[in-house]
Amino acid sequence: MVENHNFLEEDLIDRKHKNIEAIFDAIPIGLLLIDETLTISRVNNAIHKLLKKDYSEIINKNIGEVFNCSTTTTERTKCGFGHKCRNCPLIKNIKKVFKTSQSVHEFEFQSDTYFFGNPTKLCFLMNIEPVIIEDKRYAVVCLDDITEKKFAAEKLIETMELKTQFVSTVSHELRTPLTAIKEGINIVLDGMAGRVKKKQKKFLELAKRNVDRLSMLINDVLDFQKLESGRMKFDPALNNVSQIVREAADTMKLFADKHKVKLSVSLAADIGEAMLDRNHIIQVLTNLLSNAIKFTPEKGKVLLEAVRQNDEIVITVSDTGMGMPKDDLPKIFERFYRVRRPGKEIAGTGLGLPIVAQIINQHSGRIIVDSKLNKGTTFTVYLPVSPEKNEPDISVDQTIENAFIG
Repeated sequence: MVENHNFLEEDLIDRKHKNIEAIFDAIPIGLLLIDETLTISRVNNAIHKLLKKDYSEIINKNIGEVFNCSTTTTERTKCGFGHKCRNCPLIKNIKKVFKTSQSVHEFEFQSDTYFFGNPTKLCFLMNIEPVIIEDKRYAVVCLDDITEKKFAAEKLIETMELKTQFVSTVSHELRTPLTAIKEGINIVLDGMAGRVKKKQKKFLELAKRNVDRLSMLINDVLDFQKLESGRMKFDPALNNVSQIVREAADTMKLFADKHKVKLSVSLAADIGEAMLDRNHIIQVLTNLLSNAIKFTPEKGKVLLEAVRQNDEIVITVSDTGMGMPKDDLPKIFERFYRVRRPGKEIAGTGLGLPIVAQIINQHSGRIIVDSKLNKGTTFTVYLPVSPEKNEPDISVDQTIENAFIG
């Protein structure tokens, strides 16, 4: 009876060991079990495939020998004792784990010494865990070959840089002929080149509006590209907030009068000063005011307010205009997104609000929007009085290129 019980226990243990080994082998990332002498005791199938060696050429062999390390080949030195071993990221981290009994997580490296003769320098993401098996110390080394991922990421960065150069070059090259076209149209419209008939004037004004729209698109694309790539210069300084707000309102006063919209300004007496880039904040406010005026019908109202709340400047731009559907609100800060208004389409680039959001982000601020269809919209901007330095987010979107090449 006792013998039968022992047999069952041994059978259970044997099955557990086989199950663990099956799981170990099934893991798609390379795993090695290494002892303190840097001898390999166990590997899984992923390592076997990576090295393209039989298990007999791997198990109970020194890791440098198994990996065809160039140091062991050229210096004829045992792995871990060569001149270059002190700088070897794999050996250095394995020894560190044995010395400190502390794990190594997410260590990325490109090896110059492994896979001697391989034309490609392989990149790895490494994790190492210390373990004790039958009173003996081991290190479980996890090696994830990320060479292809790394190469793809580098190619993506290179492509992004090329797109950035493309956008900048095309934008700047378009500016010069557009300026000449605009000046030519203005000269003809002013009658300096001769009398302009009523029908001719109509078509010239149409051409001028389209040239202005294209100029606006180019300027917006350049601004957005600079913000996205981190090349937009910001010069924060201590500024009088009231002056900035009033200057933005004064800039948009004629535009509001032209659209027969009442523009009002309300400023708190204690608003004081804040660290802001004057020109860029004026750009934010004029953009928000321009949208509010454009989307507000005649005899409507636009209100620009600014107050100080603790350590923040709070600026709101509210209107009594068309408003926006609730489903559109989360998307309005996306590049080139425009709210669809059947029968009420208004020309624009679809980059104004994304630029606004980027500038506010560079000031460590935030912007929120509240809108009700056919009742109006309110944009609220929160700007810290003393913002922390904000690192730019470097990325250039494919849609910018599409704006030019369709």
